[in-house]
Amino acid sequence: MHSLKWILAVMASCIVLAMVFGCSSNGGDDDTGNPNQIDDDTIDDDQASDDDDSEPSDDDSGGDDDTSPVDDDSGGDDDTTPDDDDSGGDDDSGDDDDSAADDDTFESGIFTVTGSDSLQGDYEGLVEIRKGDSPNFIRLVQYNNLQFPDPRLGFDYSVNTAWTGTLTGGQSPTIEVSLKVADFITHYGELDRTAADGDPVIVNGTITSTKKNSYDVSYQTAEGSVHSFTAAETWTFSQPNGENPLFVNEDKFSPSHGPMPQSLHDLVFFLLQQYHSLPFFDNYRDREDFIAAIHYFAQTRTDFDWYRQHTHEIRVVNKWIDAISMAEAMLRARSFSPKFYEKAAMFDAEMPTQYLNTLGMFSSALYGSDPLQQSESGDGLLWTGCYLASQVFRYLTTGEQAALDNWLRALDGLFLSHDMPQDPTTFGRTVRLHQTGGGKEWIQGTGPYEEYDWLCCGNNDMIQGLYYGYLLSWLFLPDDPQYDSYREGIAQRAAILADSATVALDGEFNEIKANWIAYLATQDEKYKTRYQQLWSNSLLKFYTWFGGGQFYVWGITDWSGQHLDTIGQLVLWFSANASDDQESLQIINEGWSNGMRMNSVTQTFWPIAAYSLSDPPSELDGVLEIAVWNMRETPFPKQSLSIDRRIDPTWCASPFPSLFWKFDWMQGGRYQGLYGVPVFERMHSNILMTSPLDFEMGETDWTDGGGADFLHAYWLGRYYGVFSATD
Repeated sequence: MHSLKWILAVMASCIVLAMVFGCSSNGGDDDTGNPNQIDDDTIDDDQASDDDDSEPSDDDSGGDDDTSPVDDDSGGDDDTTPDDDDSGGDDDSGDDDDSAADDDTFESGIFTVTGSDSLQGDYEGLVEIRKGDSPNFIRLVQYNNLQFPDPRLGFDYSVNTAWTGTLTGGQSPTIEVSLKVADFITHYGELDRTAADGDPVIVNGTITSTKKNSYDVSYQTAEGSVHSFTAAETWTFSQPNGENPLFVNEDKFSPSHGPMPQSLHDLVFFLLQQYHSLPFFDNYRDREDFIAAIHYFAQTRTDFDWYRQHTHEIRVVNKWIDAISMAEAMLRARSFSPKFYEKAAMFDAEMPTQYLNTLGMFSSALYGSDPLQQSESGDGLLWTGCYLASQVFRYLTTGEQAALDNWLRALDGLFLSHDMPQDPTTFGRTVRLHQTGGGKEWIQGTGPYEEYDWLCCGNNDMIQGLYYGYLLSWLFLPDDPQYDSYREGIAQRAAILADSATVALDGEFNEIKANWIAYLATQDEKYKTRYQQLWSNSLLKFYTWFGGGQFYVWGITDWSGQHLDTIGQLVLWFSANASDDQESLQIINEGWSNGMRMNSVTQTFWPIAAYSLSDPPSELDGVLEIAVWNMRETPFPKQSLSIDRRIDPTWCASPFPSLFWKFDWMQGGRYQGLYGVPVFERMHSNILMTSPLDFEMGETDWTDGGGADFLHAYWLGRYYGVFSATD
């Protein structure tokens, strides 16, 4: 790590720390109930300072903790009606609902449903009417003859829908449901979203009583809807309501930080005037949420338990049903249906056959190609090291020979990448079988390596793959003479890195790690002397104690840097632990906790590593929970679809460029959104380290990297007890 980088990171961390303790909110009430998350509303939500609800504005003066945006009555009945219309504290003489006029001839309860619609045919299911609740109408049905094929998993999903809406009226009750059309996929199969799809489809239902406890219901779309259909169904009373509704839409956005101090806000917006004048911002620069500049992250929880119980079904929730909305539901099903150990088994099965090239290096693959077409990753050395680590911890957990075979295959790839330049000062980013052409950075090997190409040039990011792979292999290879050649190879190459590699000789963390590993592998005292001399620098120790470069401030962090810093901290921890250096372990372990304090909302690898190797205080458990949900949102298989969040009219651009220190955004670019997306909507090569504020990706049959990111996090956490065998 270069000095400028970690000095800037310390400065950024100090800014974040100041925010956390000084200006994260006006009221400091942290009303999400998560002690690790910065205050999640833009203003103090009440004047009584005790209702701790989730409304972003002051909702009442009496502290009754309701969910209405205004004080609904003076009697504190905590209903959802905005006006107090009677003197008894209950707005409607007993039932506390939000209908215009209640008629007890229409009862609350759960009804069985059979029906047919004009587009998708017959269906059956349940309807629940919950007077007094909002929404008070819930409809869950499954189509009898509609299925949706998963092109990667090779089976067809049964298709369900969930509607929530409003039932009003007494003797002639009516229903209204709003179905979203444009969400995040722009194209699937033969279907495209258009600008008109930004408007929801409004469905109106009319209820007619036919006999006691039985009703006929007809639906039609409102005049002017971009899509239309009709449906007719019959309800038959089944049972009273349970304590909880049959269905709850749990998806929501939570602010990831508080508002900027006004003086700083005004200064930043002044400095970004030219950036905001770019055409990209034409639809956003005057919006209130753009000006407020608060970034929200998606909490995607709806139907998690349902998918675990319905592994070959999808449920389209409050959306117009077509191929695109079903594909959107498919991504959620791929994420939520399998348990962690099931995902790991599937990723473990496909990684060595699809995403490692013949030389053991992390690669991309073209789905369905025969023979298999692969494309080597420019970050191959780093991610091969991470995949190797996953197989180390898998082997330590299970003892499976396949895990050891994968581990050694990846280690062979690291050796070859290191050796092919035949220059001790450098190493290759990755290697492949020789191909003609391929760009100036691909260099054919010479001497014994003529059959291979190596990718120039080794850098700070890639050397972390060598450090991590060499260190874990040295520490954990089975104690058997047949692996002595690997141990000898690690010792030789670790010494070369410490003695000669240009990237390693930085006088800072790279040189510390290189010499520490070389000492462990060779027991040569000169390496111990060197790493201890460098590690005695109190500023480097403070940087490690402070969280190793983890930060998140006003929607900005170094997304890939979070991952690199985690790998760096892991190398330091395993080196200190192997050396029984208790003083260093204490610093590093406190760094795990402080890193979660400095960035409590965007991490995955860091909290899992922290809880694997140290004992963070319980106040940080919520940070780990975010990481666990990111793992739950990781789909198997990964598939890049055509996604663009801008098709949803509620989406808004962020006024701040990501990675602002790159300064290439002055010509346009580094765009990000104000509203984050779940993991299954961002399908880059290693999605657990990508920005949740990304909003666009292209459709392709190339899949980058398989599941190395998931497997690394899973098997690390599994070996050290963060995850159980049944999770």
